[in-house]
Amino acid sequence: MAGPPPRVCLLRDGPRLGGVGTIVQELHDGLRDAGWAVDTAAPHPRAWHAARQAGVLLATHSFGPAYAAWALGQALGKPWVVWVHGPLQEVLAEARSHPAKRAWLRWLYRRVPRFVFISHHARASLEGFLGHALPDARAHVIPNALRLPHAPLRAAPPEGSTVELGYVGRLSPEKQPERLIAMLRLLPPHYRLSLVGDGPLRAALEQQACDLVQTERLAFCGARPRATALAPDWHLTLLASRYEGGCPLSALESAAAGIPFIAPPLPALRETVPACLLAPGDGPAQLATAVQQVLALPAPQVQQALDSVLDHHAWPRFANQWQQVLREAAAC
Repeated sequence: MAGPPPRVCLLRDGPRLGGVGTIVQELHDGLRDAGWAVDTAAPHPRAWHAARQAGVLLATHSFGPAYAAWALGQALGKPWVVWVHGPLQEVLAEARSHPAKRAWLRWLYRRVPRFVFISHHARASLEGFLGHALPDARAHVIPNALRLPHAPLRAAPPEGSTVELGYVGRLSPEKQPERLIAMLRLLPPHYRLSLVGDGPLRAALEQQACDLVQTERLAFCGARPRATALAPDWHLTLLASRYEGGCPLSALESAAAGIPFIAPPLPALRETVPACLLAPGDGPAQLATAVQQVLALPAPQVQQALDSVLDHHAWPRFANQWQQVLREAAAC
């Protein structure tokens, strides 16, 4: 029988909102509920006390927390794990990171004893950045999961009635919300789109799409609490990101609520999302085609697709795999 679980120190920074903040909190709460002792600390000198008490350090992100985990692990002789949420090469390209930062990251990541990736694509991206494959003993893939009740599929709209489309996420360049506005212009007038979220692109998007707002085909809803982000009248949830590290939490929440979602055919999404929920490409016309095709699918096929997504991202598997990784790391 396994002994008592090791004490875990979660090193986290930044706001606790958004997908990464949500899934980190989910892991924190899940470990606590399973009887684990878990401390949370920001990656600065005051993390020293929590790190000293821990049996294993978990950097909840591959930048600031990873730097802190390396320093604390070296100083205290503690095992440490780095959780990678995004495809590193795409993230660094989007940020136009300085060559000096890239060199530092390569030096650091070559010394990480154990990684957890949210998808095989995220693992491949970091391996491409390093220039070599990681041994399986150092690289674990654990798809994200949420503890949510599963609702049955919502009924499709009657033919010719208003079709309510929704988006939940940052209005930022990497999420490409402008693709959805361009897509809306290609759909018939009875299609409406609600954008839930805020971000640096909002003002420009509102100006560009003022005609759609005036005709009530488009609504900027601002940020909402997670529990109320998905509207009860939505027929489809849409994604349009340039890249993803895994299946976004907004897609998992939509599937659990019985709302089909549509996304571009990104590598990370192709791992766990059935083809019928993926657009043939990432352009507005291809997204518009996917919207109409999914609405025309038989309900049993759509339900089966959502069930498949939720099965690949099942909470028990997520919790068990994480506990195994943390036990193994602490024993090394």
